[in-house]
Amino acid sequence: MEYLILGLLILSPMTGYELQQFIKKNLALICSHSAGSVQTALSKLVKEGKATASEAAEGKRRKKTYSITADGRAAFSHWVAQPMQAEKVKNMELSRLFFGGLAQPEARLAAVRDYIRQMEETRGLLSAIQAHFQQMNRQDLPQGIDWRQVLRFQAYTIQYGIAAAEFEINWYSRLLHELEEQP
Repeated sequence: MEYLILGLLILSPMTGYELQQFIKKNLALICSHSAGSVQTALSKLVKEGKATASEAAEGKRRKKTYSITADGRAAFSHWVAQPMQAEKVKNMELSRLFFGGLAQPEARLAAVRDYIRQMEETRGLLSAIQAHFQQMNRQDLPQGIDWRQVLRFQAYTIQYGIAAAEFEINWYSRLLHELEEQP
């Protein structure tokens, strides 16, 4: 969570609420968007000197905006340059499939149907995010960042998510067909 927040702070200083809302809207499939998770990560980043917080009055409320520090940029740059780790991509939900033979046939069918429905919703959500990214007016983005590259790699992530959802829909649809034929 900390590196995700550092990456977002490189793009723009944000309040904890703005970070939470951005994650909820765009990255909820990757990580938790709970206020507790975001605030815990922000507190850790500030304590480690990777982010700073500045407060300003906004009406009767105080608004705390977080920014990345040079140490935060260095830590993020080191992290993002590391190869992705295949063994860290785990799906504990597969344990349900692994033990599916212990469930009643009708329960197995219902679970697979519901999972297909969830993956269709995920694909739809990602397709909507993809359409939103394609309609963004790049002229409105802050200067000083190579937005073409940033958006390019964000698009790759969305494309991966859509392809993964489509793979799971197809795979589980074949499984459902098999289970309907031979419960």
